[in-house]
Amino acid sequence: MRAVLMAPLMLVGALSTPSAPPRVPAEARRTTAPPLVVIVLENKEYSSIVGSTTARYLGRRFIPSGTLFTNYHAIEHPSLPNYLDMTSGTDSGCYDDLCPRRSYRTNNIFHQLTTAGVDWRAWMGSMPSRCALRSSGMYAVKHNPAPYYSNLFPDTCRAHDVPYPSALPALAPFTFITPNICDDMHDCSVSHGDHWLRNEVPDLLAAGAVVVITFDEGSSNKGGGGHIVTAVSGPGVEAGAKDSKAYDHYGLLAGLEDWFGVHRLHHAKTHLPLPLT
Repeated sequence: MRAVLMAPLMLVGALSTPSAPPRVPAEARRTTAPPLVVIVLENKEYSSIVGSTTARYLGRRFIPSGTLFTNYHAIEHPSLPNYLDMTSGTDSGCYDDLCPRRSYRTNNIFHQLTTAGVDWRAWMGSMPSRCALRSSGMYAVKHNPAPYYSNLFPDTCRAHDVPYPSALPALAPFTFITPNICDDMHDCSVSHGDHWLRNEVPDLLAAGAVVVITFDEGSSNKGGGGHIVTAVSGPGVEAGAKDSKAYDHYGLLAGLEDWFGVHRLHHAKTHLPLPLT
C-alpha cells in the first residue's frame, strides 16, 4: 500500500425523507467532517457484482464493512448524462456521450463547493494533463464531468480536476474519482476493476475518509439506467447494513449537498437523499 498523509474532514448523513435536515454551514464542516470520497465505476448491473466471485474485494471486504443500498438505480443511458445527473441534478439536455465540453452553465456540486470555500479534487485515471478536454489513451473525458461545466472555467477546473495521484496526498474535504476505462470495469473485467479497488480503497479508508462506491449505469433499463451497486463505508457508517429504500444519482447528489450544507440542485431537491453516515 502507498504511504498515506492524513488530513481531518467530514459529512452529515441525510434523513430518510426528501426534505433537507438543518444545514451545517460549509465553513464549519471543513474542520469537523471526515473527507468524503466518491468513486464511480462503469456499466455493471447489481446482479453482476453482488454475490460474484470476481468482485471479491467489493463483496467480501468493502460492502460488509459499511452499508449497501440494495435498491439504487442509475437515471438513464449512456455514461455522460449520468455523470451530469450525479453532479448537478440534471443532464442539462445532454443525451449522449458526444456533448461539447465547457458548454453547460448549470450549477453543480463542484461550483457550489468552490463558492462555499470548500476544497475539492477530481482525480481522473490516466488523464494526460489537468482538466483534459479530450479523451486520450485510457482516459475518457465522458467519464469526467467537470470539463463540461462552463462555470468552472477559466481556472477552477484546471486547479481541481487533476490526474490520479501516484501517491496518496492529504485528502480534500471532497474527492470525486473516476478510474481509467480499464480500472473502472468499462473496457476490462470485473475482477480487474475489483483488484484496482483492493489496491486503492484501503488507503482512503485508513486516511479517515467516508468512501462511496457507485456505478454510472447498469446494463438494463431498470429505473431508467439500470439497477446498480452503491455502497458506503468509513467513519460513522454502520457495518453490515442494508438499505432497501429507493435511491438514484439525484439522491446521491442530495446526500452530498446535505453533507456540505449547500442547497440541493434541480432534481436533487425532490429525491430521497442518500444517507452517508
